Amino acid sequence: MTTSLVSGSLLRVGRSSVKSCTSARGMTAPGLAADAQAMYDEMAEQIVWPDQLANKVYLAVMVLPVAALYKTLTERGWPRQDAVNTVEAAFLATGAPQRRLFKLLLGTDLGRRLFLRSLRPNWLWLTPPPANQWRVTERSGTRVTIEVTRCYRWDAFCLLGVPEIASAACRFEEHMMNVSPRLSLTISSLATGADRCCICFERQLHNAS
Repeated sequence: MTTSLVSGSLLRVGRSSVKSCTSARGMTAPGLAADAQAMYDEMAEQIVWPDQLANKVYLAVMVLPVAALYKTLTERGWPRQDAVNTVEAAFLATGAPQRRLFKLLLGTDLGRRLFLRSLRPNWLWLTPPPANQWRVTERSGTRVTIEVTRCYRWDAFCLLGVPEIASAACRFEEHMMNVSPRLSLTISSLATGADRCCICFERQLHNAS
């Protein structure tokens, strides 16, 4: 699927995300933002787009911006790990508004309980099959564990030839969600060498030591 079949507004948001990241980290090298946006356009045209709207959105606004900025830096001679660290830090910086929202939502015991209850099969519209395959393997009032055996995000980074940057997206999610000492998110993922992803949310009770 080419970009002609993808919403223009969706692609504009993705390009804007690339520029925001370069600004967030003060990356002022001449032409860097423009080169990264051009890389975004090239990748967007070459990759096969998923059928599911949720995954199209994720590809456009998270996967492609991360991959484009990373690949632009490495093509400019940056060592891989330096590029990974810089791109990760840039995206964490741009996520500050979302993190404040999660901090507000998860700042009360009621909010934390409702959030855990929401992690059910009807959540699949966010990460729909067949591009993603996951199931809840543990559920209680204080803990929900999700096992992911197929991850569209990981597959997309691999298709783009930059699997080493995929872990930045996982760390972005951990950073966004770990805003309350009474609700933790831990992720072991395909991107960090595991044979599957394990996502665990755990709520601490008020009387926990």
